[in-house]
Amino acid sequence: MKSNRPNSSGPTSAGGRMQRIVSQAGFYAASRLSSDSNHAANPAMMTEPSDKNRESGTWHKGTSGLIRYRLPGTLTAISISPDNESIAVAGREVLKILSVTRTHVREMLNLRAGSHLNINYSSNDVKWGNNVTKNKIATAATSGAIVLWDINRTTGKRAERVISEHSRAVNRVCFQPDSGHVLLSASQDGTMKGWDLRDPKSMARYRFEGKSESVRDVQFNPLNNLEFAAAFETGTIQKWDMRYAKALYDRKVSAHNGPCWTVDWHPNGRLVASGGRDKTIKVWDMSVDSRRPLYTIRTMASVARIQWRPGYDDEIASCSLLTDNRICVWDIRRPHVAKYAFNEHESTPTGFLWLDTDVLYSCAKDKNFIRQEIQHAYEPTSFLRRDGMGWNIQGDLAFAMDQSSRDTFVDERITPRPTISQTKKWRKPGKIPTEEEAIIYIPPQSCGIAHLPLFDFETFSVLAQNYAISSEDALASCEKNSEIAWKLCQYRTAQTWKIVALLFKPEQEDESCREASETPSDDEILRAINQRDDGAATDLNSGNKTSDNERSESDAESLTTDIADLWPTWQHEDVVTELLDYYTEQGDVQMCVTLYLVLQNHITVDDERIENWFTSYIDLLNRFKLWTTAAAVINACPIGRIRERNENATTINIACNNCFKLVMGTSQGAWACDKCRQLLNGCSICHQTVRGLYVWCQGCNHGGHLGHMREWFTNESLCPTGCGHSCILTSSNTSQFPSLSHNIVR
Repeated sequence: MKSNRPNSSGPTSAGGRMQRIVSQAGFYAASRLSSDSNHAANPAMMTEPSDKNRESGTWHKGTSGLIRYRLPGTLTAISISPDNESIAVAGREVLKILSVTRTHVREMLNLRAGSHLNINYSSNDVKWGNNVTKNKIATAATSGAIVLWDINRTTGKRAERVISEHSRAVNRVCFQPDSGHVLLSASQDGTMKGWDLRDPKSMARYRFEGKSESVRDVQFNPLNNLEFAAAFETGTIQKWDMRYAKALYDRKVSAHNGPCWTVDWHPNGRLVASGGRDKTIKVWDMSVDSRRPLYTIRTMASVARIQWRPGYDDEIASCSLLTDNRICVWDIRRPHVAKYAFNEHESTPTGFLWLDTDVLYSCAKDKNFIRQEIQHAYEPTSFLRRDGMGWNIQGDLAFAMDQSSRDTFVDERITPRPTISQTKKWRKPGKIPTEEEAIIYIPPQSCGIAHLPLFDFETFSVLAQNYAISSEDALASCEKNSEIAWKLCQYRTAQTWKIVALLFKPEQEDESCREASETPSDDEILRAINQRDDGAATDLNSGNKTSDNERSESDAESLTTDIADLWPTWQHEDVVTELLDYYTEQGDVQMCVTLYLVLQNHITVDDERIENWFTSYIDLLNRFKLWTTAAAVINACPIGRIRERNENATTINIACNNCFKLVMGTSQGAWACDKCRQLLNGCSICHQTVRGLYVWCQGCNHGGHLGHMREWFTNESLCPTGCGHSCILTSSNTSQFPSLSHNIVR
């Protein structure tokens, strides 16, 4: 009976393969038709833009309200319209108006189209007006110009006015909150200027001199439109009143160590947050004269922009200037970890703003505008361990067990204090709030420290500093190490060294043998053997009844002693190997390393095992700051990879003892400071340059000849220069080991 199925080995196999290909192609065509019909039915659905379209304005709708919109150039700033329906994005090559909803982004207007492009259109910042200026947009240029744009113009240039009253680049611009007819700027030339836009041809009506370097940011008080705060490159923030332009600032605070990049007012109009290059965000109460911040948040990179989260009085968002691509949302009551983090940009964000409580708009140098919702941001605390433990070098065990609720970031029940949005009536009259009064939330934990007597670090240090590691005289080294261990009540260790020492001690010899000073020759050995044989025969003939066994044992012992004296060998390697195995199981790497160094000429150990011992022991020595001992152990190690440690970083950098500037010497040395031109390495006693052995204090950098320093600190306890530092030359060992002490410098 023949089957109707084509034979795979026959001529019809090609036809079967072709049928499968055709069927797959038909399925693919059907799926394409289905996809096209879905697009026609639902225009909101879009596919991923192609590489060709990426360079023009395209958008990609993600999941859960995440939208990416790619523009043709890098972006530096973003601003939102008063009706919250449109945004303005600006950059060195971009200035566009976008319409943003939860499902799509659409370009409405390109303000640079139709305008003669020049450097005035290269924007550092952009702000949308309000009230009477709701149809105007202001951009700050790197050339020092401020350009006003009218988005309602349909013909001609939309650049309505160019203000060129700053001599250097303009960093920020902002409109007055209520009226909107006053425009304030912050420039690199160190001035802040304000214009009344109701007079289109007037010069700057307000001029503020901060008596400082460049101004990085300005922001109006949301509750008092006559007050504004400014951030300066010197790290200070200043509060000004526009009614007193010719006067100085109302208040000045030294906020940061380094430039202050950004400021933002809290909605209550009393607190100001600042961010700077020192990787901190600080919150200040501008209503009182306090030099200390209420809260300090430490970030992982310099802070470029900050903004309070609307609807949450204790939360603020920030982005970094470099290295960190995230936008973090912080709770100032728990400043050590971010509450939320957005990580959608491919480079550092350059600007962001809140649409409402949960929706965030952002732009970056990666040419992307992104709309994202906070409920889909990740929470860093979910990746953190809530319990932990750790050891210190003294053998103490510290542990912490979390007892907080995992549902809330800050438990309000255990932070009974007024929130920062409440008024001054909560504070006593005349009392200035301090950082201690602004209580920081600490999650409830059970913490403790347990001392487990598993490791005696004091004994370890004394043994490390005084053990003999020389293999030239193994017997003497074992005797010395046994004595040291016995004095420190380490009886098992002392017994081990005593046993090893006994393996090297020769057997007791006769007085006649002790007097022999030369090693007998081969003829003398044969003569001694013949004499013993003759003596045994004589005793037998004379009737002496010595048994054969006793005579053979005596002869064997005598012969072994003579041969051992002639060719001494050490046949106790098995015993030492067992000792090394025992101390390896106990984790006593100090004993393993010292035993090996003393007996390395008599035993053989695998290189990998030796390297593990030395690596662990050197790490312990470095933890206890026993640098000299660690260097000696490294030099004595037979493994090349270990010895290389002493050949790296052999330069000691010193600071001038007068101006404390790092001394950058040459290959021939440095005898004078490059900054203050004072003589270096001068002895504090004789005031001469020390060209030999030099000892100095690492606390005050004063020093001198070693002999002079020893003589001085024999009777004195303070630095001989009169600086008042207690740089005492003391003994590092205990009083019960006077013979083992040596001098060190603290």
